[in-house]
Amino acid sequence: MRRSDAFWRRRVFRNTYTRKGRAIRVKKWSVKIQHRGRRRTFSLAARSRPEAAREAQSLYQLIRARGWEALARVYGRPGASSARPASSSRSHELSKSDRLYWKERLIRRKYMEARLTHSKEFSVRMDQEGIAHYFPLGTDDEERAAEEALKIYRTIATRGWETAFQQFSREITVAIFWSTSPVACTYTTLFTFPGEPEPAPPAANDGAGQTRRVFVVEADTEVRRTLVFWLSRQPGFECTGVFKSGAEAQNRIVHEPPDLLLVNRALPEMPVAEFLERLKCRVPDLPAFAYGIYQDSDHIFITLSGVTAGYIFRRRKPTELFEPIRSAPRQRTLAAREALIRIRDYFQSLFGFTRPGDETPGLASLTAREQEILNYVSKGFLDKEIAGALGISIWTVHNHLKHIYEKLKVHTRTEAVLKYLQK
Repeated sequence: MRRSDAFWRRRVFRNTYTRKGRAIRVKKWSVKIQHRGRRRTFSLAARSRPEAAREAQSLYQLIRARGWEALARVYGRPGASSARPASSSRSHELSKSDRLYWKERLIRRKYMEARLTHSKEFSVRMDQEGIAHYFPLGTDDEERAAEEALKIYRTIATRGWETAFQQFSREITVAIFWSTSPVACTYTTLFTFPGEPEPAPPAANDGAGQTRRVFVVEADTEVRRTLVFWLSRQPGFECTGVFKSGAEAQNRIVHEPPDLLLVNRALPEMPVAEFLERLKCRVPDLPAFAYGIYQDSDHIFITLSGVTAGYIFRRRKPTELFEPIRSAPRQRTLAAREALIRIRDYFQSLFGFTRPGDETPGLASLTAREQEILNYVSKGFLDKEIAGALGISIWTVHNHLKHIYEKLKVHTRTEAVLKYLQK
């Protein structure tokens, strides 16, 4: 039950927002509350964590008992909670409908290999009703970028996310899970096409004498179009079948099996593991793997739980997602067993760069506390969960992570964990 004080102490957190490429921490406590398919972030009035936890618990009990619509009525009463839906920014100074609001939040994303243009550009993170996405803005000019960001925001606010996805390119992280124990994946950053992309040229052949066919099951129209474009650019492969659901794909797969099947982990009709298991009974030799779509690479960790065997995550260029199976035996078909052997050898090879007795550079210089925090990160803990487990502030966790990145000469928690797991 969500009524324990300990639960709500773990749920409250210090929010942050981005200003001119810098992450700035908000002083007040916040909480994300989810109920009946809706999720909102609230800025709390309480000053201490215990008080904020009690305030968050009261809000949740109100929503659960009387529904979301009760919030507006209660806010207007004397003595009611001063919590308000948070925008993760200085909303009392600038409105989201103000161009200057977005000008302060322009950022430069690091991984832009998938952009079909080579010019520099700003990006912006949109957060509305508990959903967040990054959008490239197509220009390096601050004024024009802010105008474009405002245009995107107004579209989301008035017409919804789906309309915005159809009109504007958004940044996504695609991760293909080649193994579940340990969790091993290759991932990359892509940008969706708001309209039809240019036709994909013939895929580069890997010397095997033929191009292997890929089927993909993806419900999101823009993501589906983007995957077709980029999967056909994996050397030796071409995406020749695309389906909105597993049910739509199943008959085609059984009667005309592809060389490789990719299925979104968020399969709408059933858990993806169940779908793949059923399919395996009918097409046992088919190499089939799940993939995920995320707003950024950190969310690969956030969405995984119950992992005991560790993580091996490797960022690749958009044309290198299939690297674990690219060197699969050069035969007419790509059998599931052969694919798994190649995947095993590929990820095991990542641990072969350090000779026995050598340590990964930087690990030896980590303090005991830094190693403790890195161990929690490797298990998928969020910063606020690490803070709660160690009895320190989330800001202290952030500072430790900054020092860890500097010592290991990495830029993301994914890279830090990979080095830690290779120690």
